[in-house]
Amino acid sequence: MVLLVSIVVPVSAQQQDSWARRTSRHVRQYLDSALYRKVDTTYIEVPKKAWRVILRPKVNHIDTRVSSILDDDLIADLGKSWGMDLTGLHLDWQMKLEQPMSTSVGVWVGYRGLGIGYSQALTKRSGYYFSLSSTGASYGLTFSMRSFDTDDLSANINLSYVDQGSSEKNDDYVSYAPIKVKTLFLDGYYVFNGKRYSQASAYNQSVIQRRSAGSFLLGLSWYHSSIDLSDKLNSDIILASNRIGKIKVNQGNIGFGYGYNWVPFRNWLMNVMVMPTLAVYNRVKVTKYTSNYDFFVHDSDTEDYGTWDPEKRQWSNGKTERPLPLSDDPLKEDLSWQKDVENWEIGTETKNTRWKVNVNVHAGITYFGKDWFANIYGQLHRFSYNHENMDVKIWDWYVRGSVGIRF
Repeated sequence: MVLLVSIVVPVSAQQQDSWARRTSRHVRQYLDSALYRKVDTTYIEVPKKAWRVILRPKVNHIDTRVSSILDDDLIADLGKSWGMDLTGLHLDWQMKLEQPMSTSVGVWVGYRGLGIGYSQALTKRSGYYFSLSSTGASYGLTFSMRSFDTDDLSANINLSYVDQGSSEKNDDYVSYAPIKVKTLFLDGYYVFNGKRYSQASAYNQSVIQRRSAGSFLLGLSWYHSSIDLSDKLNSDIILASNRIGKIKVNQGNIGFGYGYNWVPFRNWLMNVMVMPTLAVYNRVKVTKYTSNYDFFVHDSDTEDYGTWDPEKRQWSNGKTERPLPLSDDPLKEDLSWQKDVENWEIGTETKNTRWKVNVNVHAGITYFGKDWFANIYGQLHRFSYNHENMDVKIWDWYVRGSVGIRF
């Protein structure tokens, strides 16, 4: 960040020999000499024009899948309290949270391997994307931040009793309040063959790959994500999620992969990089909620609960919870009960889960003109984590084009 600021900080014409101008000049000279020193110029060309401005349209999608299994013993105990034998009853489900297909336009500005970019979504609720990056002959480091919310859900529900079961697949579900998703990602890699192979040539065009070459890569990354569905209108989702209303995860990943730059013709470059990663640190914190409605309350449908008292947290008949009204047809469901819904926190739980295998894949094609370039590439990240009997998988992918100029 200090290097980046020292490069892009505006310096007025009157400040001919200011500290900022001297620092900027020294940093640029160091970056230029370091690049020329560390690469084999028969394979990698270092352009004389170091500045780049890039326009980046992008299509992005995040698919979050949450799977949960309700505790069989809990169901059996509830059955006993109702005077019913529910031993052997099993319920599991999977929910998909799909960000609307996001189309965004962004600008990236950089000097050599340092750069800063911002993209603003053009579609509703698709949020924003911000990144800082630094790349050299033998390393790359990118920090990115994304935020969005969604109410587009679908669910797979499987209900079975002993060896007989029924299921509902891909049923659209109406979320009554948006679910908020945020991610922070710090991604770094080391290139073993940095003299002849450049990852940056394929993805920020700070240099130009002139001959085909490949390299093994060592990757380190830090990933943080949060899913917030704690709005009171999502009480039924929270109940089906074993009362989990917020999930926060921190992962430290280490990976080993391979990248290859193929130069089929002069000025053309094709790149593929695949890196499986292992989450050696996987910490999940969940916040649990309870509500004045519940799936597992067994009362007469005709019982008069009266009104809800938020101070005493009980209904007029003295009970804390009443049955959650369910309907076989969600489109015809009476939602008037939602005006009385209240959620409140009942505590947090933190767990370090077992190791997880994740995936990081890149692919792209670039054309280099004299003082300009054009590129299209895609990236896929797959993350996973779990807490007790809830499992979460996130598939984050995008396809991005870019047109840039050098000056």
